[in-house]
Amino acid sequence: MAFTNFDTKEINCKIVYFGPRGSGKTENLRSIYKNTSTDMRNGLIELEETKGTTKFFDFLPVSLGHVKDFHLKLHLFTLPTNPLYESVNSVILKGIDGFVFVADSRVELMADNIQSLAEARRMLASEGYNVGDMPRVIQYNKRDLRDLVPLDVLRHELNPGNIPDQKAVARDSLGTMETLQAMSKLVLKKIAP
Repeated sequence: MAFTNFDTKEINCKIVYFGPRGSGKTENLRSIYKNTSTDMRNGLIELEETKGTTKFFDFLPVSLGHVKDFHLKLHLFTLPTNPLYESVNSVILKGIDGFVFVADSRVELMADNIQSLAEARRMLASEGYNVGDMPRVIQYNKRDLRDLVPLDVLRHELNPGNIPDQKAVARDSLGTMETLQAMSKLVLKKIAP
């Protein structure tokens, strides 16, 4: 839920990026960081494990400007995919306002996408959220690679409810800002109807 600080006139919203390992969650935040002006963003924080390239989690605060005299800020998080970090996931999921599901478009990862989306829904439900009422966007990432699942199949399997979705190549900053804009509109609509 959005946190409103009346003393500082700020509204802080929390958005989590879900997806299977290697789908491009961190690359989305890096792209947003690169493509957002310095007065709209603070530093990108990437917390890594000591071994390998697996991320612990990432965090990026982004300013969306002012809404009715209040400064609106989004706090973007990626969620760790390692099951050892379930307690970290629980902390990150407290008070979220919406989520982006980053799907890997490659054929060999379709089953991982389906499993990861089911796991995201399970985690959110266990934290007390009604996923059907949450602002959410699905991103079909890595659309530049070979052996891709056709877009209509991805939509059928991952987005039967026809929520906002976006094609992307996060590594090349294609579709990442559009995903964030779609998410921002949904969150704004929810907090300021």
